[in-house]
Amino acid sequence: MSRAFPWQNFLSLWLFALCLGLMEAAVVVYLRALGLPGGSELSQLHGLLHGVDTRLLWVEQQRELATLVLLLVPAYLFSVRFSYRLLSYILCFGAWDLAYYVFLKGFLAWPEHWTVLDVLFLVPRPWIAPVLCPVLISAGMVLFASVYLLLSRTRVVRSPHLAAWFALIAGGVLVLYAFMGQSGEYQRATDKLPQFAWTWFGAGYGLMAVAACWMLIQHYREPKARFF
Repeated sequence: MSRAFPWQNFLSLWLFALCLGLMEAAVVVYLRALGLPGGSELSQLHGLLHGVDTRLLWVEQQRELATLVLLLVPAYLFSVRFSYRLLSYILCFGAWDLAYYVFLKGFLAWPEHWTVLDVLFLVPRPWIAPVLCPVLISAGMVLFASVYLLLSRTRVVRSPHLAAWFALIAGGVLVLYAFMGQSGEYQRATDKLPQFAWTWFGAGYGLMAVAACWMLIQHYREPKARFF
């Protein structure tokens, strides 16, 4: 039985993610055209967090959730194997997020620099971080999922070591705290934005990077499949 997946399935993930990233960026272009606040970084954040009608904010939250569910579709169709579906979801998510920022840069010449703050998500509370942070995470997701999937074409797929999973989850928790831990302070700021929690983010990202490398090394050392 073949363990390999068709190359067109792999390429279709990228096509889907790029198209979805373009659509996401187009929404921001329309919002800017309709009066999304400009000016300083502080005024932009306050405009996003306070200047939007409550009903529209609720609609935006549902759109974000719907996007996360929509990414499940190409992942589900990618393969019948759960591990492949999980990896393809990770790949699709990371490529979508990277495409979003690439198209925003092309459409609006934004972000102006890597450290400009952005509202990443609104569920369950605002995620606020410099643009560099989601770009680093998404790039890591794309690299990890792509390499793991390509290795899986010729190797036996087994669950990674439990300690690697623990390190990955612990790192994710630290990163989420960096994104959401100060959201209240950002919303209350009037003259100066609080300092982003780079220490928490760096520790979390480092843990996730170590866990991802550990998983890839472990997978690389797995015996090759007899049939592929």
